[in-house]
Amino acid sequence: MRQQDYSLSDWIDEKVIRGYYTFTIKDVKKNFPQFSDAYIRTSLYRLTVKKKIISPWKGFYVIMPIEFALKAVIPPIFYIDALMSFLSKKYYVSLLNAASFYGASHQRAQTFSVMTEAPKLRNTAKTGTSILFFSKKDIPEKFIRKHKAQSGYINVASPELTAIDLIENEKHIGGLNRACTVLNELVDSIDFEKLDDEFFTLAPAPIYQRFGYILESVLEREELANKIKNKMPFPTTRNIPFKIGKSIKDCEIDRKWKVIINQEIEIDE
Repeated sequence: MRQQDYSLSDWIDEKVIRGYYTFTIKDVKKNFPQFSDAYIRTSLYRLTVKKKIISPWKGFYVIMPIEFALKAVIPPIFYIDALMSFLSKKYYVSLLNAASFYGASHQRAQTFSVMTEAPKLRNTAKTGTSILFFSKKDIPEKFIRKHKAQSGYINVASPELTAIDLIENEKHIGGLNRACTVLNELVDSIDFEKLDDEFFTLAPAPIYQRFGYILESVLEREELANKIKNKMPFPTTRNIPFKIGKSIKDCEIDRKWKVIINQEIEIDE
């Protein structure tokens, strides 16, 4: 019994030596056909209790790197690409986590946000870090960048896609104030000259109206706002609320962007 326990543990140690930090239950069964399912489950459970491995998703395991052993928490960025491969999902790191790759880390995210192709995955908080999953019908490959992470490359939203996602999902990141604060730091990473018609298919039209309004009236970047306006392939003819779900009674309307100003913004410096 002890020899069997050691064999599985030794196999995990050898994976680390070869630079592999993730494995699946199928990998274990393939390498240890002599072990019963019950024995494998028990062995993996014991290794999880010892913090030698974690299991952020059923059937998927991450070996604890020595640099994270003290806190016994592995950042999702370390294993997210392998997890998405295991789940056969196209994905990209999004929202505040994506913004941090471009220097917009004014407010550190308490969760890890991942956009996947639909259907949406369930959120998880099993291993000391909350992973929030969002979904799109199609993952826009053109607006995804490969970034080097500790364990390989990961998919990260481009600054342009990040900006749109922040506005569209503002209620999930702490509201419009926080979205605008992050956009204030992110905007200089956006290449406004290269924005094309495909950029304007990433979200519904009102998102771009809010983006233009934020650039011009909140961030005071009128020149950049005009670039958005001139490139928009659709007219801004319908008045839309700046803050969804909030009263618009007696609110002023920005005539250029057709945005009903039902929330004032204060940028955190």
